[in-house]
Amino acid sequence: MARDWQCFLVGLLGCLVTARCIADGVDTYRAFIQPLLRERCASCHGALQQKAGLRLDTVAAMLRGGDSGPAVVPANARASILLQRVTTADGGERMPPQHEGLPLDAAQAEAIRRWIDAGAPAPAQEQPDPDPRDHWAFRPPARPAVSATIRAFGAIDALLEADRSAHGLRARPEARREVLVRRLFLDLIGLPPAADEWMAAMSDPAPDWYERLVDRLLSDPRHGERWARHWMDIWRYSDAWGLGDQLRNSQKHIHHWRDWIVESLNADVPYDEMVRLMLAADEMHPEDPGRLRATGYLARNYFLFNRNQWLDEAVEHVSKGFLGITLNCAKCHDHKYDPFPQADYYRMRAFFEPYHVRLDVRPGEPDLARDGLPRAYDRDLDRPTFRFVRGNENAPDTNKVILPGVPPLLARTPPLIQRVVLPARAHQPERNPWVLEAHVAAAREREIKAGQLLESETSADPLKRAVAQRRVDVARAEMESVLARAAAMRACWRDRDSGTTSPEAEVARVAAVKAERRLAAARAQLSVAEAEQKLAVAEASKKESVGKELESARKKASEALARCDAVVEANAQPALLPGAAWTPTRFLDSTKDDPDPGFPRESTGRRTALARWIASPDNPLTARVAVNHVWGRHFGVPLVPTVFDFGRKGIPPANQPLLDALAVELMEHRWSLRHLHRVIVLSAAYRMESSVAGADVEMSRDPENRHLWRRVPLRMEAQGVRDSLLAHAGRIEAVMGGPVVPSNAQATSRRRSLYFQHSNNERNAFLATFDDATVKECYRRDTSIVPQQALALLNSRVVHDAVPDIARRIAARSGVEDDRRFVREAFVALLGFEPGTREMEASLQAMAAWRNPSTSSGAKANANADAASQRAREGLAWSLINHTDFVTIR
Repeated sequence: MARDWQCFLVGLLGCLVTARCIADGVDTYRAFIQPLLRERCASCHGALQQKAGLRLDTVAAMLRGGDSGPAVVPANARASILLQRVTTADGGERMPPQHEGLPLDAAQAEAIRRWIDAGAPAPAQEQPDPDPRDHWAFRPPARPAVSATIRAFGAIDALLEADRSAHGLRARPEARREVLVRRLFLDLIGLPPAADEWMAAMSDPAPDWYERLVDRLLSDPRHGERWARHWMDIWRYSDAWGLGDQLRNSQKHIHHWRDWIVESLNADVPYDEMVRLMLAADEMHPEDPGRLRATGYLARNYFLFNRNQWLDEAVEHVSKGFLGITLNCAKCHDHKYDPFPQADYYRMRAFFEPYHVRLDVRPGEPDLARDGLPRAYDRDLDRPTFRFVRGNENAPDTNKVILPGVPPLLARTPPLIQRVVLPARAHQPERNPWVLEAHVAAAREREIKAGQLLESETSADPLKRAVAQRRVDVARAEMESVLARAAAMRACWRDRDSGTTSPEAEVARVAAVKAERRLAAARAQLSVAEAEQKLAVAEASKKESVGKELESARKKASEALARCDAVVEANAQPALLPGAAWTPTRFLDSTKDDPDPGFPRESTGRRTALARWIASPDNPLTARVAVNHVWGRHFGVPLVPTVFDFGRKGIPPANQPLLDALAVELMEHRWSLRHLHRVIVLSAAYRMESSVAGADVEMSRDPENRHLWRRVPLRMEAQGVRDSLLAHAGRIEAVMGGPVVPSNAQATSRRRSLYFQHSNNERNAFLATFDDATVKECYRRDTSIVPQQALALLNSRVVHDAVPDIARRIAARSGVEDDRRFVREAFVALLGFEPGTREMEASLQAMAAWRNPSTSSGAKANANADAASQRAREGLAWSLINHTDFVTIR
C-alpha cells in the first residue's frame, strides 16, 4: 500500500512538473518565439504568401509543414527543419535569405531549440493571421448604421459616447466660453483673438454664438495660412537649397506652390481636386498658371544628381501622404506585412518615370532668376521602368519593362492611361501673351534707367560720360532687338498655325537678326569704352595688360560692326525670347548639365490616371488618411497613430467607425475640408474641457485618454508661438503670399512665420526650438519639452522686441493708472483667463517692485515715473509670456 502511494505521488508530481513546463513553454512561445517568427519569417511563410507550401504563423501549421515535411518535430529540435534552416552556415540554404536580412543570432536560435525540445507547446485554439486582403484599411469605409442616437447627437459624439460607455467613462462638460474662444482662434486661424474680436465673442448673447464664430473663422483668410502649414508638413514643403548658389534640391520660387495651398484652402477647393492638381495639373489644365502652381508638389522632389533618389521620394511620399501605405518598403523585395509585391513599387514608379521640372515665365518678370513658376511636365515620354534586383539601382532587370499600375488589391479596375496632346502654349510657353509683354517691359525699364544714369552723370571726365552714353546705346539696342524678335516670333506663329509661309514673316526674321547684330555691336563698343576708361586710370605696372585688353575689345567691336552690314543668311534665326526653362539635371556627369531635349508636344497621361485613382471615392484609403490628419491636428492625437502607415504593421484606429463615418462625410460633401473642420469643431468632443478635476474614475480607468473622455491640452505649434507674440504686439503684417523671408531678414520681419525660408539648410532657430516641421519628412510633429524653449521665451529677440508693444497695447485698453485692471487685461489677452485672487495679488506686488519710482522731482520725476510704470507693465507681460498657458491651447 505504501509503495502504491509513493508511485501515485511520484506520478502526480511528474504531471505537475510537465504541466508547469508546458505552461512555461507556451509563455515563451507567446512572448518570444511567435513575435520572432512574425518579424523574420511571416513575409514568406505567413498569410501573405506560403513559399514551399509552408506557414509559420501557428504551431499547428509548423507541425503540418510544407513541401519538405513538418517544420517542427516536437521534443526533437535536431530533426526539425525550422531549426536546421535558421542555423545552417550554407548561405544558399539559410533562412531568412541573405537578401532579406541578417541571420538569427545565437540567443534566438537557442530559444527556438529549447522551445522545440520542450515539446513545442502551443496556446489553446491558436488562430492563424487573418488574410491581409481583409485588413480594415483595404476595405471601403462605410458610414455606421443611422440610429436615433446618431441622429440626435451626430456621428462623432454618438460613436465616442458608445465607446466611453462601454468602458465606464463619462465625458467632461463643455469648456468655459473664454476657453472655447481662444481655442477656436488658435486652432482655426493660428492667431489669438484681438481685443475687439475677444469682446465681440464674449458678449454675443445669441444662442448660436459658437456656430457663427466657427463659420466666421473658417471664412477668414487667415484660416488658409494656418492650415496651409499643416498640409505643407505632410506634403514636405521645402524652399530651394543646395551648396552655395547651386540648386540641388526642390525649386527656386516654390513659394508659388505654398500660395496656391493657402488660396485653395480659403476657396474651399475640394480635397480630391487638390490632389489631382498637385499630381497632374500640367496635363489636366496645361494653360492655367493658377492651377499649374499646384505641381510644385512634384517640383519639390527635384534632386540635381540622382534620378533614382528623386523618383524614390515621389513613390514613397505619394504613397504615405495620400494613401497611408509604405509602398517604399517593396523596393527591394515583396512588402513584409502588406499584400504589395515588389512589382507594385515599380508600377507606381512608372507613373513618374517621364516627369521633370521647369520654370515658366510669370507676368511682369522675364528673368527666371528673379521669379518664375516651378512646375512639372513630362519630358522623357518613352523612358522605360525596370525592376532593380534587390533594390540595387546598379542592377536593373532589363529583360522586362514595368508598366504603370496601382496595387490590384486597391483597385477594382486599373486606371485608364491616355496620352495628352498639349496645346501650343504648353510646349511653346513663349506663346503665352504675358511672356513677350514681360520681355518688352523689362527692356523698356532698362532703357529708362540707362537714360537716367546718363542724365545724372555730372563728371567732367569725358571717358566716364562715354561709358554712360554707350550703356544708353546698349539699352536702346536691347529694346530694338526685343521688339524685333517679338515681331518675328509672332509672324512665325501665324505662319505655323495657318500652314503657310508669308513674306511678312521673312521680313520680320531678317529685321530681328539685324537687330541682334546691332545689339552685339553696341555691347562691343561699350566694352571698348570701359577698357579705355580702365586704361586711363590704370597704374603704370598694369598699362600693358589693360592696353592688350583694349586692343582685343576694339578688334571685336570692329568685327561686330562689320557683321551689321553683312547679308542675313537664309538659315539664320533670331534667338527666342524664352517663356520657360528646363531645370537642369546632372545625372550623366556631375560636372555639367545634361542635354535638354526641349518641351514635348504630348504628355503621357500617366499622372492624370494615377491622380484620378487616388482621388476617387472608390479608393478605400485617401479620405481616411485626410480625415485622420485633420482630426490629429485638432485633437493632438490622430485616430490612427501611425498616420503614414494604415497597413498591417500600423496601429489600428482607436475608433474605426468614427474614422469611417468622417471619411464618408468628407466624400459625400464634395471633399470639402471646410465642412470637415466645421463638423469636428461643432462636436461636443471638441468643446469639452481639458480639466481632470473630479474625474478620478476616468483617470484611473483611462489615464491616457484613449477613449476621448476629455480634451487634452495642446502645446501651440511653433508658428503659433511666434505669430501670437507679433499679434499681441500689434506688429503682424496682414499681407498674404509672395517670396519667402530670407534668414537674414527674419529677426526684424513682421510677416507670419509661414512665409519664412524653410529648407534643409535654413530653418528659423526659434521655430525649430518649438518643434517646427522637418523638411524631409514630417507626417506628425513632435512635441518636446526642453530647456531651450524656456530660454527662447525668456531671452529671444522676438520676445524682447514684442514685449514693450504688448504692454503699451494692454495699457491703452485698461488705463495706464489702473494696475489692477492692467493685470486682468493682461491675463485675459495673453493666457485666455482672468486671474484669481492669489494671482492678482502676486502680480500687483511684482509690478510694485518693478516700478521702483525715482525720488527726483519735477518733470524729470514724472518722466522717470512714466518709464518705471512702463517697465512694470513690461515685466508682467514678459512674465505671462513665460507662463505655461501662453503656449498651451486648453
